[in-house]
Amino acid sequence: MLKLMRLIAAVLIGISVATFVFNEVKVSAAQTAKSDKSTVSFAADKGPSKIDPKVLATYSPKAKAIYSLFRNKCSKCHTLARPLNTDLSPTKWEEYVKRMMSKPGSGINPSEAKQIWQFLVYDTVKRKTKFFNTLPEKEKQIAQKVVATLEGNASSN
Repeated sequence: MLKLMRLIAAVLIGISVATFVFNEVKVSAAQTAKSDKSTVSFAADKGPSKIDPKVLATYSPKAKAIYSLFRNKCSKCHTLARPLNTDLSPTKWEEYVKRMMSKPGSGINPSEAKQIWQFLVYDTVKRKTKFFNTLPEKEKQIAQKVVATLEGNASSN
């Protein structure tokens, strides 16, 4: 009976130690991911992390307001340089923003996601004209509707 009790005690201690170690590793990994946004680096991260104030001054009031939302939400998880220096079509920006919205802790709701998407598309048209001109016609039309909406020339979709 004493041997059985010692065996049970050893198993319980082993389980407790294993559980503690597992939880410590899990917490440590989560803290590392949270505290170090730059763990994963992309080429776009090395570019400017803000829009030149002279360029931003040419943006519509709606676009400027959304830029503030974009900065506050998107900088929680990665550098602002990443999206600002990435060339994507409106369709790809939509996929990207939806993926970011679904990340734990992003704090981006569907309405904000739509606005962030609009800003990224608007910025593509205004600041990345060389890339914009290479887009298929369908993507250009989507982008032009977004620009019209943010400049007050069309109703919001």
